[in-house]
Amino acid sequence: MKTKIKKIALLSLAVIFAISAQVMAAPQSTLNQTINTGVLAIDVVDAAGASVAAPSVTFGATTFDFSTQDTTGTLGIASEKIRVSNGTNNKIWTAAIAGNATTDTWNDSVNGWDYDFNDSSGYTDGADADSFGGQLTVDPSSGTIVAPDTRCNTTGLSAGASTAFDEGTTDSVDLMSADATARNFCRWDLTGVGLSQGVPAGQEAGSYTVLLVLSVA
Repeated sequence: MKTKIKKIALLSLAVIFAISAQVMAAPQSTLNQTINTGVLAIDVVDAAGASVAAPSVTFGATTFDFSTQDTTGTLGIASEKIRVSNGTNNKIWTAAIAGNATTDTWNDSVNGWDYDFNDSSGYTDGADADSFGGQLTVDPSSGTIVAPDTRCNTTGLSAGASTAFDEGTTDSVDLMSADATARNFCRWDLTGVGLSQGVPAGQEAGSYTVLLVLSVA
């Protein structure tokens, strides 16, 4: 009878040791997190990086003249920077600017006067869809590209060449692009893009506007 009781006590002690060892074997927990890719986007932002609701470029004022004129402006200033954000796995992209429509013109909405931004003949009317002269040249090569985040850089980034709009031939002008050596999951700001508009001789005095659109792909 004593022998049987002794065997039961030894078995119970073994179970206690097994349970104690199992509790001490896993003192940590594995955490899992997935970050999905984002989008490739272009925007105009202020000095603090906030989106600008209604960005614009003001050209230098000029005076009525019976001769042709050139006026200039700057696309991308400290308070209105062109920003490309790449949250995708694709490193290659190009940012560009184009007219809202190829048939658009500089328009004085008060008097209804117009002149062109994409006439191949420059100051005079050429073989395009309208009867107005005038041509806009965009020079991204004069600009500056900056990576606002310290972990990023401008490797693989390049500014576009000086290009004039030409309806039906050059309807979009490349501003900056990234090649396969560029980083993804970064963003870049472009400032200082030169703009030069050829104004036809005898163009009526007024307040003119034309809408251009930024894109990235």
